[in-house]
Amino acid sequence: MARDDGPSPGDVAAAAAAAAASPASSDAPATVPATARVRRRARKRNGPPQFQFLTATDPSQFKDETAKRSVRSQAMIQYRYKSGQQKERNKESQSPSPLPSQSQSQSQSPSPLPSPSPSPSPGTPTTTGRLPVAERITPIMATGLPLDAGPPSHWSPAAEDEHHLYPSTSAAWWGTNPDASPPPPSWVPATAALMPAQHSRYRRALLVLPLNEAAQRVIEYEDSDEQERVLTRMLAAQLTARTHVTAGIDAFSVLPQFASPGVSSVHLVRRCNRVFVAPETAKMWLPAMLSHPHILLSSTVLASTWLDMHAGYSGDSKRTVYVKGEIIGWINERLRSVATQFEDSTLQVILHLLVGEMWSCNEKTLRIHQSGVARLIAQRGGLHRLGGDGAMAHVAAACNYHSDIFCEATPLPLFYNWEPPKFRVVDNLAAIPESPLFCPRSEFFTILKDPRCSETTYELLCDMRDLTDLFLAHNVYLDTVLDVEAEEDKARLGPSFLNYDAKIAGIRARLASLPSAYTPGLPTTEDWVYESCRIASIIYTSAIIMRVPLSTAAQPNRNIILADTASATNSITGGHPVTTRLTEALYEVLEKSDAANVWHDMSGVLYWVASVGAAAARAPASINILQTPMSRSEAYTTWVRRCMIMYATRSMILLIFRHPIPVVTAQKRLLKVQELIGSGSSRRLVA
Repeated sequence: MARDDGPSPGDVAAAAAAAAASPASSDAPATVPATARVRRRARKRNGPPQFQFLTATDPSQFKDETAKRSVRSQAMIQYRYKSGQQKERNKESQSPSPLPSQSQSQSQSPSPLPSPSPSPSPGTPTTTGRLPVAERITPIMATGLPLDAGPPSHWSPAAEDEHHLYPSTSAAWWGTNPDASPPPPSWVPATAALMPAQHSRYRRALLVLPLNEAAQRVIEYEDSDEQERVLTRMLAAQLTARTHVTAGIDAFSVLPQFASPGVSSVHLVRRCNRVFVAPETAKMWLPAMLSHPHILLSSTVLASTWLDMHAGYSGDSKRTVYVKGEIIGWINERLRSVATQFEDSTLQVILHLLVGEMWSCNEKTLRIHQSGVARLIAQRGGLHRLGGDGAMAHVAAACNYHSDIFCEATPLPLFYNWEPPKFRVVDNLAAIPESPLFCPRSEFFTILKDPRCSETTYELLCDMRDLTDLFLAHNVYLDTVLDVEAEEDKARLGPSFLNYDAKIAGIRARLASLPSAYTPGLPTTEDWVYESCRIASIIYTSAIIMRVPLSTAAQPNRNIILADTASATNSITGGHPVTTRLTEALYEVLEKSDAANVWHDMSGVLYWVASVGAAAARAPASINILQTPMSRSEAYTTWVRRCMIMYATRSMILLIFRHPIPVVTAQKRLLKVQELIGSGSSRRLVA
């Protein structure tokens, strides 16, 4: 393309007009030289800068001054545009209630499913009136990033999604902290011999249980590629049916998308399915999850935090921050609309955010979300008014109870006073999530069938079940004022009350005599399920006997069972004294126990072990997570607590949809135990 070095007709006209309007002397020349450079007013551009092509007939023409000036001009235009956009974002982030851009949300979702940020129709109620719920429930963001800010220019979301995932959380910690040296194993002292049980409850239960019957499972879950393919096909079939995708078109092309560029909803949905969803859960809940993009996309925040844990992030990754930011925007949008503020779907999105905040374990943020959930449910008329034939009530209660357990907090009144339906006693063959907190039958018939449960493990779990029953029943008696001299009141106390101390002493002695799985040459050697149950039992039993919180009983110098063990053996296994918190020892053996499949039919036991560990890991260094750890030891303590919370959370999520009443019943019993041991003093009221 040939260049014209002379002025254009428009340039000459502009120059003449400028000369005519000039206040200079009339003697000034009336003409403007053709070579004079004329400044023109910059035109205001709407939207981002457009591409401008530079053409030439010879490569050398790209180096002349005109071409260079054009390139510099376009670069400056692009710079000014980005600077203006950043200023606008900063202004919006400082506004009282920042919300994600609706137009951006709509433009990012090519799906024919309902848009994540729909514009209100003429008949839809707006927010012009007073909305009590919207005014009283304002979810907050735990980071300082603006909700509508896109990822920084140096951030690659796709690369973060494909970040190297370590095979275990322990490997993730040491892989991302190469300068830290692994400590010696936190072995718990124990005797070097295993005494056979004189009256084996394990063998007695085997005689009652017909083992030739068809086996049932607590949950049909496998952490495998095959199950992921099954769940992916189920999701694709539902998407195809709902969106009428024609043959040959990828069903996932209509999956709702996040507004944040590069955050892959497909990747997060598939990861969520693999880690947190069992096939029977998908069959029951998938239609509801696909009923609105907010529900499906908000559920993936838990998968994002799971990826953070396995990538070694100490807290939230950028991807998780942006996912949470969009969820908060959706919640604010829903609470400000009279059409959606009381819907079950709004409660579901808030519950997803609550569970997604558990990895961060910011207790203040968790309590704010819990309070918001409670107020919203109260506005609905109580838990019994929620939908799903009781399912929403069970899930809402379970998520709140779960947070209260590992925060060692008292449940909010709405949940504290709620009683779940009574569990109907089933036959001995039905598979239920049994644990020391939930055993409605005479024996652990489901645990008994799991090959992970050895005779020693079974006897230990029976002791922990009996300890829980004894302790709770004992404190029911303590709330009654009785006259110990009256014969009728002695009868009311019964043998269970009078023999309480003796029974507790027996449980204490048996527990102190159990060997560690690190002790070689025994049936329990390297049985990490047994060792996990043993360490959790040491924390749990000591807390009950001493009436101290679980987090206190996890300190080696405050644990009475460790003192009994050291006294009985006069030695420490392997020569390693226990100087670190017992939760670190518990975390190490849980990592060895192959918890990927949540211990199959012992999944209820895993939830008890992980919940006790998560509550016990609540050390001062792990409570104030906004404070920078003072040492590598403090950072590791926080890491252990977060991982224990995630183990417990995953078990709870996988169980609650299939076994809601057993889960919430077990949670309320553990919370009752925590309430009693947290009092710090005996509540004996016997006169």
